[in-house]
Amino acid sequence: MKKGMNGWTFDPDLPIAKVAQRVADAGFDTFEPVLGNAGALRIDSDEQTLRDAGKTIRSAGLEVSALATGLFWQESCAATDPEERERAMEIAVAMLDRARWIGAPTILMIPAVVGRASDPVPRIAYADALAGAARALHTLGFEAERRGVSIAVENVWNRFLLSPVEMRELIDRVNSPWVGVYFDVGNVLPFGYPQDWIETLGQRIKRVHVKDFKLDVGTKAGFCPPGDGDVNWPAVMAALQAIHYEGPLVYEGPGDPNDIAARIDRACGTA
Repeated sequence: MKKGMNGWTFDPDLPIAKVAQRVADAGFDTFEPVLGNAGALRIDSDEQTLRDAGKTIRSAGLEVSALATGLFWQESCAATDPEERERAMEIAVAMLDRARWIGAPTILMIPAVVGRASDPVPRIAYADALAGAARALHTLGFEAERRGVSIAVENVWNRFLLSPVEMRELIDRVNSPWVGVYFDVGNVLPFGYPQDWIETLGQRIKRVHVKDFKLDVGTKAGFCPPGDGDVNWPAVMAALQAIHYEGPLVYEGPGDPNDIAARIDRACGTA
């Protein structure tokens, strides 16, 4: 399998040409740019900017594996406030457009936030979040199809979609080939077993993030590069091979690209 790196590893103001070259020089095959409200690439960047960025990434010898954003933590498609829901849907459509322009086949999405790990009370009732996420993804599935860009729902620490069965049922309820899962191996470790999630989700998985997690830490400080935590990487890789996953293994987190590449090679056998 190919190995990739996510843009959050780098300063958002670093020119995309320098980022792409560093990723390529470290031996990665793919790159996952990130859009935010600031930096070299933004959610309001125009078509030419995105097309130029895609050309720059490919000129460095890399594929654009997906397009990510953290904006869905701020604006939720399942929020109780209708204006927030509308803003979140606009972000999702903007992501789909910009993915098409930059040449990314997939966008990363968080369709609902029940609460952050530190929130003492929920932002929305769990059942309402589930219903809202299904409605939003059903609508966005048509937008994704029109643009030829898929949506991949990531399992994150949003107190939502806490089991692989629930994630599977949401994707099946939406019932669109353009809506699947962005499976994050490290994110799930405190709550379940990555290999079990992979087996349960099967070919609904469109993309995979490969970071590790130290269970004895138990907080966000426990996230670490592959091989430094408690993920059973041989079991994870066997599960991915069993479902015939052929996409990239993308690292998300801090670190030196050369060191991260070597760790992915050792843990995941991508050398």
